[in-house]
Amino acid sequence: MRSRPALTVYLSPNNPSPGDRLHVRVRLDVHSETPCDAVDVVLVGRESRYMRTSRTGKTSSRKYHRREVLRLGKRFEGGVLRPGAWDRELYIDVPADAPPTYRSGLATVGYELDVRVHIPWWPDRHEKYEVEVRPRAWEPGPARTRIFTSLVGENRGQEPVLELSIEDDQLPLGGKLAGAVAVTGLGGRKLRRVEVSLCAVESALVPSTAGPAEVDRRTWVIHEGTPAEGAAIPFRLKLPDDAPVTFHTPFIRLDQRLEATAVVAFGTDVAISAPVIVLAPSSARPAARANLPLVGRERHLAVWRAAVDKVRVPGVEVIHFDAEEATATLEVRGVRVVVSEEHRDKLGPCLVAALDWPSMGLDLRLGERSWTDMGGKLAEVDRPFQKRFLVRAREGAQAARVLGAEVRQALEVFDEAGMDDAGAVVMRKGGVYQVAGLERFLSLAQMLAARLGHAVASVPPPAALAGEYGAWRAFAEGQGATLRVGDMSLHGWTVRGVPLTLDHRWQGAIPAESRLWAPRPERGEPSAWTAELGVATGRPAFVDDSRVGITLPTVTDPDAAAGLADRFAIAMGKLLGASTAGPYR
Repeated sequence: MRSRPALTVYLSPNNPSPGDRLHVRVRLDVHSETPCDAVDVVLVGRESRYMRTSRTGKTSSRKYHRREVLRLGKRFEGGVLRPGAWDRELYIDVPADAPPTYRSGLATVGYELDVRVHIPWWPDRHEKYEVEVRPRAWEPGPARTRIFTSLVGENRGQEPVLELSIEDDQLPLGGKLAGAVAVTGLGGRKLRRVEVSLCAVESALVPSTAGPAEVDRRTWVIHEGTPAEGAAIPFRLKLPDDAPVTFHTPFIRLDQRLEATAVVAFGTDVAISAPVIVLAPSSARPAARANLPLVGRERHLAVWRAAVDKVRVPGVEVIHFDAEEATATLEVRGVRVVVSEEHRDKLGPCLVAALDWPSMGLDLRLGERSWTDMGGKLAEVDRPFQKRFLVRAREGAQAARVLGAEVRQALEVFDEAGMDDAGAVVMRKGGVYQVAGLERFLSLAQMLAARLGHAVASVPPPAALAGEYGAWRAFAEGQGATLRVGDMSLHGWTVRGVPLTLDHRWQGAIPAESRLWAPRPERGEPSAWTAELGVATGRPAFVDDSRVGITLPTVTDPDAAAGLADRFAIAMGKLLGASTAGPYR
C-alpha cells in the first residue's frame, strides 16, 4: 500500500550568502512501494513591502507590493519508490545580488526551500524549510575617516555645537566602531550624558503611505555628566554581530546612521547624524586604524592655525598666535591688530578685532548710531555713512580726511564698529568654526588696518594752526621730538632729562591755551609744587593724577617756548632734589 515517505533535507552551508553555491541533499525514507510522479526541490525568495491600508466599514486590510526574488531548483523524475532510502542532491547558485533575509514591521525578504513529492491519488509529501541568507561579505577597502557637525554654516552661533569624527564610515559586523565626540558652546547648560547610537532606517522605493522608519537602534553612553568645554570624548565600541547591514532591493533601502547626542538636563538635546555603511565582515579585511579628525578645542585651534598661515602675505606680519587664548596679533602699516573670539550677551560667540595706533589728536569718536542719538551730523563727512554711525570730532575736515571712502567701506562690512583717536574695535557675529570664515575675517581686519594706517599717516593739521605746521615740524625734528599733526602737539621732547609734552586745550576748533607738562613723578609730593613751579616759570601751574605742568597762552611758534621749557625742567629737577643732569625718575 502506498504511503508518504519521511523527508529529510541537508543543506551546506546552512546559511548561505549571496554568491554562494548551496549544496542540497534530499533523503526520502520509503516504508512501502509508492508511485511518484516527480520530486521538486526549489529555492524560492520572496519580498513584500507595505503599500497602504484599505478600509471597508469597520474592516481594514493591509496591501503589499510583492515579488519573487528568485526561484531556483530542480525536478527529479518519478517512478516507483521502493522501501528504503532514496537520496538525491543538487547545487543551487545563490545570485550575487540577492538581498539578505530581512524582516520589519513593513517589509520582509524571506527564502524557503520547497520540497514536494508528487504522489498520484495520495496526499503529497510537501515541506517548506526556511533558509536564512546571510549578508554578503564585502571588502570595504582603506579606512575612510569622516567628521560631522551639528552646525550649519561657517560661523558658530549661540546654540551648542556637537562634533563627531569617526575612524572609518565602513563598519563590519562584530568589528570596532571608533571615533570621538566634542561639545562646544554649552554656556550654562548641563548635560546628563553624551551617547552614541547606531540606527537602521528603512525607506520605501515603491509607492507607500508609510515613510522612512527606524527599525533598529543600538545605544552606548560614552560620557556621564557635562564634559569640559570643547574636550574630545573618544570612544571605541564593539559593533553587534546581529545588527542589520546596509542593502537595497527594488522595494526598499536600508541605511545606517551613527547618531551622537548630548542629552541636556531640562533643555533640548543636541544631536548629530552621520551616514555609515554596515557590512558583513570579511576574513581578509585588514585591521584598519587611522588618525581621527580633530574635534572640539583641538579642531578649533587647528582652524586658527590654518587661517593665520593663510594671511602670512607681504605687508602683513603675524607677530604672535596664542594657542591658549586663541588670539592672533598682526601688524599692518604701523597698526596693531589683535583678533580674538568673544562671547557677548544676546549675540553669542563673535569675532572681534581690536586695532590700535598712536593717537591722532582729533577728539574723534565713532560708534553705532542708536535711536536715542538725535545729534546733528558733520557736514564734511559722508552723510549716508552717518546714517549708521554717529561721528564726532573737533574738526569735520580732519575727520573727513581719516574717514575717506576706502576706510568707510572697510568699516561698513562689519556687523559692529567703533573708533576713536587711538584705535578701533570691529565685530562680526558668529564665532570661529571653519577656516574660510576666520580667514575672511582676518583678511577684512587686515584690509581695514592697511587703510587706517594710510589714513592716520595723512592726518592734516588743524585749520587754526595749519600756517605754522612747517615751524612745528622743523622744531620737532631739531629737538628729537614727535609732532602729532592732528592737534599740533609735541611728544617725547626731553629737556635736561625731563620728558615734556607741549599740547593745547581746545575750545571747538580754536586752541584756547597751551600746556607744558611732564608725567607726574613717582616720588616727592607734587601736590605741593604748584607755587614753586609758578614762581620758577612765571606761569600758572597745575597738578593732576598723571601730570605736572604749567599753562601758557596759545603757542604758535614752538621756538618761543624753548626758554620756558628749560626753566620748567630746571624747576622740576630742584623739586625732586636731583641735579639738573640727573634722571627724571
